[in-house]
Amino acid sequence: MRIDDLLVEVRDPQLNRIGQIRPEDLVGATFVVRFNNVGAWSLTLPYNHRLGEYLRQPNYGLILTGPDGSTILSGPTLSARLSQTQDNIQGNWEILGASDDIIVAEHLAYPKPTTDDVTAQTDDYDDRSGEAEFVIKSYIEANIGSLAPSARQVPSLVVAPNQSRGEVVSAAARFDNLQELIYQLAQVGGIGYQITQVADELLFEVFEPQDRTSTVRMDIENRKLSSAVLSYGTPTVTRAIVGGKGEAKNRTFIERTSAESLEAESQWGRRVETFVDARSANNLAELNTAGDELLVERGKTITEMSVTPSDDVNMVYGVDWFVGDRVTVVNNNIETAAVVTEIGIRIDSDGVRLGATVGTPVGIEFEAKLLAKTNEIDSRVSNLERSTTGYGISTQYIPGGGTNGTQPSFDPGEAFTASFTRFGNLVHFSIFVDFDTITSFGTGQYYLTLPYPSKNSYQFRDGCLHDASASTQYGMAGHVAAGESTIWLNSMDKISSGVQDVAFTSAFPITLTTADTFHISGTYEIEA
Repeated sequence: MRIDDLLVEVRDPQLNRIGQIRPEDLVGATFVVRFNNVGAWSLTLPYNHRLGEYLRQPNYGLILTGPDGSTILSGPTLSARLSQTQDNIQGNWEILGASDDIIVAEHLAYPKPTTDDVTAQTDDYDDRSGEAEFVIKSYIEANIGSLAPSARQVPSLVVAPNQSRGEVVSAAARFDNLQELIYQLAQVGGIGYQITQVADELLFEVFEPQDRTSTVRMDIENRKLSSAVLSYGTPTVTRAIVGGKGEAKNRTFIERTSAESLEAESQWGRRVETFVDARSANNLAELNTAGDELLVERGKTITEMSVTPSDDVNMVYGVDWFVGDRVTVVNNNIETAAVVTEIGIRIDSDGVRLGATVGTPVGIEFEAKLLAKTNEIDSRVSNLERSTTGYGISTQYIPGGGTNGTQPSFDPGEAFTASFTRFGNLVHFSIFVDFDTITSFGTGQYYLTLPYPSKNSYQFRDGCLHDASASTQYGMAGHVAAGESTIWLNSMDKISSGVQDVAFTSAFPITLTTADTFHISGTYEIEA
C-alpha cells in the first residue's frame, strides 16, 4: 500500500468534509481498525496547521478512505496534546481519536428502551431473538437509532436495512454495555459490523466475513510477509456449564459444547469445564447463546499471529482482503487459517507500513492475557450488578397454593405474583394474591408454598387481606413447620383472654369476592 492509496479528510461537527490533509503532513500517523470493536487513530500536526486547528477541537473528526474508494475508518477526536521544545517553540499537536464504533461502546441497552427515564425502567429485560443481524440491529435501533427516545438518538446515525444474516441468537438486555452485548451476538452469529461515515451519515452496517484462505496466503517464503510471530496454546474451556435462574437445587443448568471445543478437547487430551453465570437469561435459547459466546472465543486451540504483510500489488489490504476475513498464514511448515482481527496502518517518511493480528486476539504478551482476564471479570461483575439489588438477587417464582378441603379453581400464573431474595442461608419472600381470576374459592384453610423448606418453625405476621367492598384491611399470618415449605394461613379473632389465630378460609374473616386481594411476606432460615 502506498501513501497515494490513502485519503485523510477532516470533518466538522455536522459531518461536512472541510479539507484533505496533505501526504507530507501525515508522517507518523497511525490508524487501527478492529473487527467488531472500536478502532483508533493518531496524528501529529504542527501548531497553526490549518486543518489541525480544526481537528483538535471537540466534535471534529477525520475520515480515512482506502484504495477502492470506501471508508476504512472514520471517527471523532478524543484528545489533543501540545508539545513544545527549544528547537520547536511553537510545538506540535498530538491528536488522538477513535473510530465511530465508539458510539456503540458509549451507550447502554436499556431493559425498556422506549423511554429514556431510568426511573421508568419497569421491564426486567429487553428480550430479543432471531438471526444475529436482526437482533443486533434491533438493539441498535431501539437504543440509539430511529426508534429510540429523542434524547438517546445519535444524530446522523442510519442503520442499514436488515438482510437476516447470521445464525439464530437470543439475548436479554438489562443496562448491558451496547458494544459488549452486540459483540457477543456477532461472535456467535458469525457476522461483522461497523460504523463508518458515508456521505453525511454515520452508517451502521453488518457484513459477512469472507473465507479467502485459498486466495490470500501470507508466507515469508513467498514474500507476502516481511515478518511474522506465531503463538498458540491450549483451549481455556471445552465445556461451558451455564447456570440460569433460581438458587441451589432449584437453579437451571445446561452444558454447551461445539465441534471446535470437542476437537480441541481430544487434541490436547484435556476436558476443561467452565461455569457461565447467566442468571439474567429468561429462556433456553438465551442460556444456549451465553454458553456459545464463551466457546466461540475460548473453546478451541488459541492461535494468534502478529504479521507484517509486504507491499504486494497482488494482495492489497482494502482491495483483496479486509478485517474480519479468514486468511491463511504460513510459518515454516505450520499452516494456519484464522480471522484477521486487527489491522494497523502507519505512515512513515518512506511509505506506508501495515501490521495485522490474525487469530484470537488474546495477546502474545503476559500483560495482554492478564488484561483479557481482567476485562472478563469486569464484565461478569457488571452483569451481576445489573441483575441484582444492592443486597441480593430477586428471583420470580410461582408458589403452590390450595386448601385442606375442597380445592379452589384458579390459574397460579395469573393469581400469584411472588419473588424471593436470598442472602446466604436467609431467604426473604413476598407473595401477592389477586382473587380476580378465581372461579371457585373452595373450602377449608388456605395455604401457600415457600421457595425453600424452612430450617425452623416460623410464624410470619407480615400479612394483609384487603376487603374491597368495605375498604377494610385485616391482619394476616402464616405458620410453617421446621423442614416444611407450606405456610398455613391464619387471620386473627378476638376472644375474652386476648387474640387468637383462626384459619383463613373463603368465609373468614370475610366472605371473599374476586375484588379482594391478599399479600404476605417474611424472612426465614433455610438449610445450608
